[in-house]
Amino acid sequence: MQVKAACVSGSQKGYGMSQAILLYSERHGRTVFASVHDVSMSKEGVASIEAGSPVSKAGLVKMMQTLLPEDYAPAELLGNHILAKGSDHLVWYCKPQKRHVWFNNDEIGRDVSAATHQPGLVFIISKEDWYVFAVKGNKRPSSSTPLYVAPYLNVWAGGRICTGNIETPKGGMRFSTEAWEEAFFNSYFTHPNQHEKGVLTKYRGGIFSLWRSLMKGRAFPAESLVRAGETLGQAFERTVKHGQP
Repeated sequence: MQVKAACVSGSQKGYGMSQAILLYSERHGRTVFASVHDVSMSKEGVASIEAGSPVSKAGLVKMMQTLLPEDYAPAELLGNHILAKGSDHLVWYCKPQKRHVWFNNDEIGRDVSAATHQPGLVFIISKEDWYVFAVKGNKRPSSSTPLYVAPYLNVWAGGRICTGNIETPKGGMRFSTEAWEEAFFNSYFTHPNQHEKGVLTKYRGGIFSLWRSLMKGRAFPAESLVRAGETLGQAFERTVKHGQP
């Protein structure tokens, strides 16, 4: 079989055809097997597909995992904090606990950190963005659980986290909840992304007063949380299924 070869050019490199994969289907269209073939090139740039050998579907999946590691979730047992997981999303729950937070602003301090009480949190990693929401109580949330605004700086309306210069997990760490939590809590909280009064917290004095109190070791005041206006199931539909910010 001969075909005219196409050369794919990048900013620094050109790529030529070296191998081809052929898919074989039944009459009704279902693909039943595949074969891989070496490709030889003529001086005129015509590619000849040589005789091939059959490959397994498992081999094809492994090839795609190698080419696009971020698009494939690794095989693993899921902890009970995982709420949803797929090839392009990850949703999990963090129970209320103490975590170190870092600030770098005039209102709280420059390069200051303290172990502070946190509310229960839900993180959502979608194909394009990542989000954080608060939940009340300490039970694993369900799709009907109401969400609350996560009272943090650097978080947009709708829960989307401003990455700034944060190094987010890539490759094999793409599906590590610990890596995402470290990226969030070990970054500097610098400024509020929502400025309207009462949108981040009901705490008297506002968001900076809340965090100054928490930096002194106070328990997190659950009554200060502001409703996000959607349940976990609705947020999942919006952020993961529909890709809306």
